[in-house]
Amino acid sequence: MIKLYRPVGLKEMELILNKECKGFPSRLPTQPYFYPVLNCDYAKQIASKWNTVDKGSGFVGYVTEFSVDEKYIEKYQIHTVGAALHNELWVPADELVIFNQNIIGDIMISQAYYGKDYVGLTPLPTILRDKGINEQLLTLKSLMNYNIMDFRCEVALQWKIIILNIILWFKKDMSSSGLCTQEKKELLNRIYSVLVDDKKNYVSFSKHKLTSENSLNQL
Repeated sequence: MIKLYRPVGLKEMELILNKECKGFPSRLPTQPYFYPVLNCDYAKQIASKWNTVDKGSGFVGYVTEFSVDEKYIEKYQIHTVGAALHNELWVPADELVIFNQNIIGDIMISQAYYGKDYVGLTPLPTILRDKGINEQLLTLKSLMNYNIMDFRCEVALQWKIIILNIILWFKKDMSSSGLCTQEKKELLNRIYSVLVDDKKNYVSFSKHKLTSENSLNQL
């Protein structure tokens, strides 16, 4: 098997989550090809420099990584479209269904880059409704302290919002909002353990040094 990468914006990432990270969404009529890339640094360039300033991408770039059957992928020629690291495959849109069938395991988010205008998706109409991104995390903290079962239910219900925002929460200093670094890490670890229990752990948290062996059993 071979590892591939694809930088995506908010809407495409949402559609991937709708498929529970088992495949990529169909191309639009104006998109004749699907372009996975072979180099993580290439995917990071697009996600960080282009997606974060693009309204159509929701001002965010997610780097997804996934493995594909090597024998299947050999039929696609590698195209270099710039510098030596700009290697990508051109998969015809009408072959994407078969391509998805040859993905091994889940599509994972390995990195995320957020522009200054990022607001994310609108939460479902629960306790997180009408709350901004920082408020969402603070509300989850309060809920965890008040009732752990309600906390688990909220994370399970709002899992898409959480996955899309969690790397931003990890990176962001929220001490001015009353959430110190250690408290924030403990909270995110608890959120992660719920996602693991629900088999929704589609972010490579270990790359962000978010989890430890002991943290997964905190709930």
